[in-house]
Amino acid sequence: MREILKTLAALCAVLFILAGVPTWYLFNIERQAFSSATYEQAFEDQGLYDRMPALLANTLSTTLSQNGNMPPFLRELSAEEWQTTISTLLPPEELRAMTNQTLDSAFDYLNFKSNSVIVSLLPIKAKLAGEGGVNVIREFLRTQPECTIEQLAQMGLGFLGGNIALCNPPEEAIGLLAPFIQSQLQAISAAFPNEIALVPGGESGAPNDPRQQLQWVRSAVVFSPFFLFLLLLAIAVLAVRSLQELFLWWGWPLLITGTLSLLIALVGAPLIGWFLQFLIQTQGAVFLPIMLASTIGETASAVARQILVPIAIQAFVIALIGLIMVVVGTFFMKRERYVVT
Repeated sequence: MREILKTLAALCAVLFILAGVPTWYLFNIERQAFSSATYEQAFEDQGLYDRMPALLANTLSTTLSQNGNMPPFLRELSAEEWQTTISTLLPPEELRAMTNQTLDSAFDYLNFKSNSVIVSLLPIKAKLAGEGGVNVIREFLRTQPECTIEQLAQMGLGFLGGNIALCNPPEEAIGLLAPFIQSQLQAISAAFPNEIALVPGGESGAPNDPRQQLQWVRSAVVFSPFFLFLLLLAIAVLAVRSLQELFLWWGWPLLITGTLSLLIALVGAPLIGWFLQFLIQTQGAVFLPIMLASTIGETASAVARQILVPIAIQAFVIALIGLIMVVVGTFFMKRERYVVT
C-alpha cells in the first residue's frame, strides 16, 4: 500500500512539473498582457508613437467621408492629407497622450470596464479651431492648382462652406482670407465629432459578446495556480510522513519547475514573442479593430521582454526555495523521521 501511495505521489510530482511551467507563464501573461501600461511602454520601445498619425488618418478619412453632416472639404480629405494635418496640429507629447487614451479605452473594453473602444478627437478639434488650423489650411491650399477668377469669387462668397473647387490663391489673397478661414474653421470645429467609436457600444455580457469566451479562459488561467497547490497537497497526503520527506517531496518538483521556467525565460524570448504576436493578431482581431490589433501585435517582442523579466525573477525564487529544501532534507536533517503533527 505504501508503494502505491508513493507511486501516486510521484505521478502528482511529475504532473506538477509538466503543468507548473506553462501555468506560471500563462498566469503572468494574463496579468500583464491585458494592461494598457504594458503596451504604452512597448509602443515607446518600438517607436510606434511615430506611426500613430497614419493610423488615426485612416480612421478619420473613413469615418468622416461617410458623415453627411461634415463640410465637403473635410469629407474629401484623403488619408495622406489627414496624416499631414494630424502631424502638423499635434506635437509628439499630445499625440502620445491621445494614443495612450486610446489604449486605455481598448483595454478597459477587454477588461469589461466599458462597452466600447473610443478614440477621442478633442485634441484635434481644439487645434483645428485655432491658429494651427489656419496654418494647415494655408499649407493645404498651396498644394492645390492655382485659382481661376471664378474660383476666387466662389472662395470669397463661401469659403469651405459649399461644394466648391479648392485652389491655390495668390499669396496676398491668403493673408486677406485668414480671418475668414479662422471663422469658418470655428464653425467646422463645432460640427467635428468629439470621438470616434472603433468598437460601438453594446450590452455587457450579451450572448454575442465576443469578450465573454475570452473572460472564461482568463478566469481559468487566474485560478490555475490553485491546481498546483492541490498537487503539492496531494503529494503531502500520499507520501509525506516526516519533515525530511516533506522537504524532499516538495523540494525536487519546485527545483525542477523553477529551473525549467528560468531557462525558458532566459533563452525563450523569441518563442514567447512569436506566441504573443500570434495570439494578439489572430485572436485580438476578434475583440478589437483589425488596425488596432495589428499595431498592438507589433509590440509582441517588447511585451514579451516585459513579461519574461518578472517570470525569471519568480522562477529563480522558486528554484532557490526548492534547492534549499532538497539540500536541507538531504544533508542537514537527521535520518530519523519526524512525524508531521
